[in-house]
Order: sequence, then structure tokens, then C-alpha cells
Amino acid sequence: MTTTPERLAPSVADRRSRAATAGARSQSAGAVLARYYGKHVAPPRYRREQQRWVTTADGVRLNTWLIDGPRDSLCTFVLIHGFVNSSRSPGIHRFAHLLARRGHVVVPDMRGHGRSGGRCSMGRHEPLDVAAAVAAAPPGPPVVTVGTSLGGAAVFMHAGRYGGVAGVVGISAPAWGELDGIGTHRVRKMVSGRAGRLMLAAVMRTRVDADCIFLPDAASLVAGIAPAFSVVVHDPDDWYFGPDHPETIYEWASEPKTLWWYPGGGHGGDLLTTELADRIVSETAARLAAAGSGGGGGRTPGPVSGGAGPASVPPTS
Repeated sequence: MTTTPERLAPSVADRRSRAATAGARSQSAGAVLARYYGKHVAPPRYRREQQRWVTTADGVRLNTWLIDGPRDSLCTFVLIHGFVNSSRSPGIHRFAHLLARRGHVVVPDMRGHGRSGGRCSMGRHEPLDVAAAVAAAPPGPPVVTVGTSLGGAAVFMHAGRYGGVAGVVGISAPAWGELDGIGTHRVRKMVSGRAGRLMLAAVMRTRVDADCIFLPDAASLVAGIAPAFSVVVHDPDDWYFGPDHPETIYEWASEPKTLWWYPGGGHGGDLLTTELADRIVSETAARLAAAGSGGGGGRTPGPVSGGAGPASVPPTS
């Protein structure tokens, strides 16, 4: 059988299709490298004078930044990043400065992340990190904690266990430790083995405790957040934590509470937009005004530098 020239040479359409596919792959790889570089190699900086060091109740030293807001600051926002992120992750850095237009902002590196000491416990001890950051807030204005993903779970558990805040905003927060999403299977595999933890430390600058337990039960803690307000923010198509997670957190929470859906918004830092910052500020202003004097979030003594005692007990219920 004689092969015709048409069979030997791909059509113009085929060549264009292959070129387009190769170009898309190149752009995708370039985007991944650019994100990695901006997040882990040369992340944005804060000013040197904004740096603070705080110590958790269980003795972990945390790198923290304090951004002063306007003189008439609405409150102090304590912004908690998610897993394999830090205070200097581009999305967190930008969002902190968006919130700083209306309030003071405290931004720590959670344990095992960034410049902080310790190792990530995947939810067992991270509420202590939130407590230390809350204690570092300027005196006077009420405090509202805002967390993404693992940080979202940490702020909910912190508020329910220790109080001392006027409100809590959890973005893409998991409700339980059984990680059943597409992305969480990969996370579980990485943190469960020594090789994966070494890779996370070397590549993602994240040190994970071999004894991590994946979120203690938080139902009673979330129920105890009131009278502080709770805001649950989630994409129903989140590839880490499905819609049953925010729905469950919302059910656990007592009034005042609200659930904001962001279809197509993504996970964690993907949701940290100017629109969300403005909405959080507006919600906070309305809730504080309705509560009259800080939404029941007057500061209560919590774990501070060198502290010890009940705060060192892991939240388990």
C-alpha cells in the first residue's frame, strides 16, 4: 500500500492544535514557577519596624507583624494564614494591607511556617498561635480574627475555647479532620510519611510534626463562640473541603452567624479579594454597632509570652 503525502504530513489544524497545547503547558508551568517564586523564594516584605516576636503558652516563638491602622480604627484584625503559607504569602500580605485601611492588623506565621519556631500540628495546637497573636493586639479596640483553611479552623477553635474576640471569620475552613477532598488526599499523603515531611520542609518551608492528628473535634468549641459573631466563607466547589464542611460549621455556631457562598472563588487565599476585605469590614462595623460596645468581645486574659497553664492543653472537644 502506498502512503500518500497527506498521511505523512499533519494537517495545518493538527499543527496549530499541538502548538497551542504545548504553549498552554509552557504557560501553566511558568505560572506554577512564578507562584512558587513569589510565595516561597521572594515573597513580599513588611517594614522592619512592624516585626514583633510573641511566645505561645506552650513555648513556641512566633514571628508576627503589626500593621497600624488609622487613628479611628474599627478594630484589630488578626489574620491567620493557611497550611504551607505564611504571613508573607502574596495573598495574605495584600489582604492584611486591605484590612489595615480600616483597622490595625496582626499577622503571625503559625508554628512550623515562615520564620516561626515549632512544627505544624494540623490543628491540635494552632489555636495557641491565634491566642498569642490576639494578645499582641494594640489595647483598646475589639479584636476580630480572620483565618484561611487551617487558619480558619484555628480561629474558630480559638474563639470557642478562649474567647476574647468580638468576631470570627473562617475562610475555606474544614469542619473535621477526616480529609476527604481531592486536594486533601495529597496533603495527608505528604504529612503522613517522613519523605513527604522532608519535602515540605525543603520546598514549601513548612515543618510538620510527625504526631499531627488532623483537627480535633470542634463542635462544642464553635457552639461556644457566641456572643461573638461567626462568619463562614466558602466556595461550594472547594476541592479541599466540600460544602458539607461550611454547612456543618454554620450549624454548630450560635447566633449571631452568617454563611457567605463564593461559587468559583477557589480555596483559601484565592478568596482574599478586595471585595471580600470590604465585605468583612462592613460586616464587622455592623456587628460591632449592633452590639453597642464591642460585640461582647471585650479582651479577656489569654496566653501571653511565657505563659503556662490551661492554655497549653490541646483543644479536643
